[in-house]
Amino acid sequence: MSTAHPACRSLAPLTSLRAGAVAVAAALLLAACGQSAPGGSGDTPTTLPAVTTGPLRPLTSQPIAADGALDCPAALDSAAGMTVPEKPQGVDGAARLLPERDPSTLVVCAYPTMRLEAATPLTAPFALSQRVVPDPTQRRAVVDLLTWAARWNGQERACTMMAGDETAYLVGATYGDAIVWVGAQADANACSRGTNGDFVTGDPVGVPLAATLSGQALPDGKPCDASGLGRLDDDRTLAPVGSPLVTVCRLDAQSSWQATPLDASRSGQVVELLRSLPTQPTDHVCEGSGGASDARFSLVLRYAAGPAVRISVDPGCRPGVLGSGVESADAGALVALVEPWSPPIPGPDPDGSVSSP
Repeated sequence: MSTAHPACRSLAPLTSLRAGAVAVAAALLLAACGQSAPGGSGDTPTTLPAVTTGPLRPLTSQPIAADGALDCPAALDSAAGMTVPEKPQGVDGAARLLPERDPSTLVVCAYPTMRLEAATPLTAPFALSQRVVPDPTQRRAVVDLLTWAARWNGQERACTMMAGDETAYLVGATYGDAIVWVGAQADANACSRGTNGDFVTGDPVGVPLAATLSGQALPDGKPCDASGLGRLDDDRTLAPVGSPLVTVCRLDAQSSWQATPLDASRSGQVVELLRSLPTQPTDHVCEGSGGASDARFSLVLRYAAGPAVRISVDPGCRPGVLGSGVESADAGALVALVEPWSPPIPGPDPDGSVSSP
């Protein structure tokens, strides 16, 4: 049997944004998404892929609006959100979407590319519909979103085929000595990517970007909540650099998350083990799951800065460990380490009905 794990992240961000919370019913329904996993599941250790270094392009003059932020192009030729007016200047754009520092100015440009209620389909060139200089709260959210965006691991994600409005975005950031544009798309299926021209993220950053501009936010307050997006360097390791605290999350028979927070010592042991596991790029799909869910659990890794990481563990599935960017074949070592601190509990009935709590 081929299935995606209940935490299948390709749909989680969209569900979160539309519902305003990560509904437990959605966690169960997401188990049906996906396609067959490829053969081979990280049986041998892999060398971490090299992080490329981008060219340091000289700073050039770019159009500036009266408010001091970058001016938006009048239109875009592509609906994909994967083109930018200029590639990064004055900074290594291959390191991450935006530098890890506060920009001097920030602007967001919106270009509708699909409107279901439009009398005629929108076609290129797609005209600018909105130029936003984010308020301080929005600005912080946008900068954090793009600074920590995960590098694409080269694997396509399983996606739904829902119809919905779509918008391409450009985010323009200036740093005094650097200028970076980021392109992204907000699509109904959260299947899009984003880029600054040098760095490509596999996460649909346009979806939370659109939510931020409209005053919404991804739920990330409860111990088992996580945005579903990745974190920088999760294409290289299950546990990106840092010293995160770990929470073990299990679904109970009522489809509610039960959290077991681990202290720094136990969290360190889990993180060390995660970093030692052999991995390969993941498409977030496993073979053999679909039965009783009692033994499944998720690990939520929370860092001092930037987004949390969610790792799905299912000893009845192969591969048994699904991270944001990589997977590992055997969940046995993790199960043996974690179960004394968080024993299995009766999970939802796989043959029962699913309803929202």
